[in-house]
Amino acid sequence: RHTLTDLQSSGINAEYGDKRKSIKQLIDKIPTQKDELFAYPLDWSVLDKDLMERRVKSWINKKIVEYIGEEEPSLCGFICSKVLAKSQPENILQDVAIVLEEEAEVFVVKMWRLLIYETEAKKLGLVK
Repeated sequence: RHTLTDLQSSGINAEYGDKRKSIKQLIDKIPTQKDELFAYPLDWSVLDKDLMERRVKSWINKKIVEYIGEEEPSLCGFICSKVLAKSQPENILQDVAIVLEEEAEVFVVKMWRLLIYETEAKKLGLVK
């Protein structure tokens, strides 16, 4: 019989710890200031429909509900299509400002950080 300590010392915990450390290092590298963030070279080749569906679309949907108070499938679809069309963040910001008003900048900044995180994490093998 193995105890929890045996499993931890056998390296299972080390691998998990390394992954958490790598994720934290990646998050720390992503700019938080809008100008630096929007200038960050996003690797569009990694952002495919699968990643968009699994990780980004649900986040966008959740944020729209937070801001507007209800699901807005057409707005969510519009934002996803703009991202998949490799639109610049400034352009997306202009488009969503009509609906999200003063929340638009915070939304796009957070979404851009998410896009950078998801694409870089995928390249590093931190997410499937």
